[in-house]
Amino acid sequence: MSLEKIKEAVLNASRTEAGHISTAAQKQASEKAEAQKENLRREFEYQFQARSRLIREEYGRKLARFQGNAAKELLEARNNAVRAIFKEARDILHSWPADRYEQKMRQLLDRISEGRGGAVRVHGGERDIFEKILREINSKRNAGLDLKIDEGSLSGKGGFIFIGDNYEIDATIETIMRDIETALLPEIARDLAGI
Repeated sequence: MSLEKIKEAVLNASRTEAGHISTAAQKQASEKAEAQKENLRREFEYQFQARSRLIREEYGRKLARFQGNAAKELLEARNNAVRAIFKEARDILHSWPADRYEQKMRQLLDRISEGRGGAVRVHGGERDIFEKILREINSKRNAGLDLKIDEGSLSGKGGFIFIGDNYEIDATIETIMRDIETALLPEIARDLAGI
């Protein structure tokens, strides 16, 4: 075999081996690049999920805060509306004509006293009205079950306090209206819970 043929055989073998090495290196580089690419994709996916979760949590808190503020504003508006309604109702009650006021107070006193005797505390400016009411009620009662005007006086007009043997019933317009208003608050709260 001639030197030229040996040289060419060695070169061919070297080229073939270099091709195999090059192919293996390219394959290894390609696999490494794919692995790095997959690692980067996973890292970006993880960061995306983490940031998305943080954004959702932040906007969830903002939404909850907004809803809470809106519910508070709505509650305040409803409370203001209820207060305005009751203020108007008080004004209407205080502006009733004397005969209507007298009739309603007589009915209320009859219902509260339930035929029992006792005293009635009223505002000094309404003493005459209640004396007339008591005369009418007492004319229909048995002796010993009479009602009388208490010596004390209420600070504001509208209604009375019935004083029995060992109890008092506050039937002033302010107390009655406040009790009705207080009774409505749970209903308002239930309405708001449905928002």
